[in-house]
Amino acid sequence: MECKKGTSAMLEWRSRFLSAGILEEEDYDQALRSAEALEQAGVISALEWIELVKAANAALLGLR
Repeated sequence: MECKKGTSAMLEWRSRFLSAGILEEEDYDQALRSAEALEQAGVISALEWIELVKAANAALLGLR
């Protein structure tokens, strides 16, 4: 069940923050805070958190 919860949370996070493909700095900050909250709540693992941070970094830089 935990795996499903984490996967669902990650998909929702990606949909919310990466749907446009590029993040502005304000949205980037919000994305990082959201990812950190998911990790601290135990919804996602530290490795999954790193994956989200890398995705947010790429979106901030306009990389896909």
